[in-house]
Amino acid sequence: MNPTSFEFALFFLLVLPLNWLLRPYDFAYRIFLLGASYVFYASFNLKFVLILFIFSFLTWFFAIIFRETADRRFRKFCLILYLCISLGILVFFKYYEMLYLSLDYVLGVFKAANPVPFMDVFLPIGISFFTFQGLSYAIDVYRDEKNVVKNPVDVFLFISFFPTILSGPILRAKQFIPQLHRKKFSAVDVNSGFYLLVSGLFKKLVISSYLSEHIVRQVFAAPEGFSSLAVLIGVVSYSIQIYCDFSGYTDMARGMGRLLGFDLPDNFNSPYASQNLRDFWHRWHITFSTWLRDYLYIPLGGNRKGRFRKYANLVVTMALGGLWHGAAYNFLVWGFIHGFGLVAVHLYIDRKTRTRGDSPDQGFLPAVSRFLGRVATFGYVTLAWVFFGAEDAAKAMDILARMADLDPEGATAGLIPVGLAVLVLASQISRFDARRLYDHLVRPLPAPVQGAVLGLLAVVILKLGPDGVLPFIYFSF
Repeated sequence: MNPTSFEFALFFLLVLPLNWLLRPYDFAYRIFLLGASYVFYASFNLKFVLILFIFSFLTWFFAIIFRETADRRFRKFCLILYLCISLGILVFFKYYEMLYLSLDYVLGVFKAANPVPFMDVFLPIGISFFTFQGLSYAIDVYRDEKNVVKNPVDVFLFISFFPTILSGPILRAKQFIPQLHRKKFSAVDVNSGFYLLVSGLFKKLVISSYLSEHIVRQVFAAPEGFSSLAVLIGVVSYSIQIYCDFSGYTDMARGMGRLLGFDLPDNFNSPYASQNLRDFWHRWHITFSTWLRDYLYIPLGGNRKGRFRKYANLVVTMALGGLWHGAAYNFLVWGFIHGFGLVAVHLYIDRKTRTRGDSPDQGFLPAVSRFLGRVATFGYVTLAWVFFGAEDAAKAMDILARMADLDPEGATAGLIPVGLAVLVLASQISRFDARRLYDHLVRPLPAPVQGAVLGLLAVVILKLGPDGVLPFIYFSF
C-alpha cells in the first residue's frame, strides 16, 4: 500500500474520521491507531509485522529494565545487550548479502571456501527508520530514567506510527508520545495538513517521478550513450529528484500527522541554499543528522577530545550514516565524501575563528563569498549524489568520467526539455515557496472550500501523474 497510491488514499480516508471519533476515548484511540499502523505495515508483507512487534517489545522491555535497575554495571550490560540485539536484527536483514559477498570475495582471494551459507534474506521495509526510533527511546531512558514510558501501547505506537515508518522523519519519544493525549481539533490544522499533503504529493509524484523516468534512469544506466552536457543535466536532475523525493515524503508525513492531530518535526530547510557542508547538514534530513549527532558523534567523543579526534569522529559518523542508507559500498563512499568534506569545512571554520573571532562578515566581498559558497556546496553535494544514485561505485565513476569528457557527441535531444530542468532547478535553489500561491489563492476561501480544493488537487496529482501535470505547468510558463 504505497503512500502515493489510491489504495492508501482510501485507507487514510477511513482512518481519519475514526481517529477523531475515538480520540476522546484514550485507550481505545491508541489501540485503534496502533492497529491501523500495523495494518498499513502488514500490507507490504505480513512477515514484516512480526519483526516490528519483536523489536518494539524488546525496546519497551529493556527501557523498563533501565528504569527499574539501580546497579550501574547491570544497566550497562543490558544496554550493550539491547544494542547488540537491535543492531544485529538490522545488520542481518539489511546487510547480510553485502557481508556475505564481501567475505566470499576475501576468501576467494586465498582460494578458500566460504563457510557461511547463503540465504535469501528479505528486507523489511522501513527497518532503518523504526530501528533508529527505538534506539533513541531506549538510549534516552538509559541516560535519564524519567524518559521511560511504562505503557507498551504508547511505545509500540511511537515505533510503528504509519505516516513516518517508511521514510521518516525520525521521531523522538518525548516529543511524540505526549501528543497522544491531545484532544483538540482545529480548522487550521486541517488546512495546513492538506497543504503539506498536496505539496508533498506534487514534489514526490510529479517532479521527482518525472525527472527519474525521463532523465535520471537513462543517464545513470548508460552514461556512455549521452553527451557530457546531457550527463551533467542528468546528475543535476538527480540532485533535484532526491530532494523532492525525500522532502516530498516528509511533507506528506507531516501533513497526515497534522490531520491526525500530531505536530511532526520538519526535515528539510532549503538545503540547497547552504553556504557550506556543515550548513547543509543542519538543513538536510534534519532528524537523521541530529540523530547521528546525539547517538553516534557525541558518544564517540564529539569535539571534546581534541581537534584530531573531532575530525576522525566526523568521518566515522558520516561513513556509518552512508551505510545506513543502503547495503552497498557506493553508499559508504558517499558517506566518506561527506565526512572528509565536513573535515575540510571545520578546518576552515576553526582557523577562521582563531584568527578573526566570531564577528559576522559584512559588505560586498563577504556577500560574494557567501554566494560562491552556496554554488560550491551545491556542486559538491550534487557530485556526491552520483555515488548515492548509481548502482555501484564503478558505475558512479563512469558517470563522472563521461561528464568530465566535455564531449558534445551523444544523445541530448529527447532526454527532457532542458528548460524544464532549469525551471525546477531555479525553483529549488531560489527557495521558491509554493505556500505563497496557497496563501493568495486558497487561504482566502472558506475552510470547507479550502479542504475541497486541496483534496481535488491531490486527486488530480494521483490521477494524472508527472506526464500529465508537468507538461501543463511547463507550457504555462
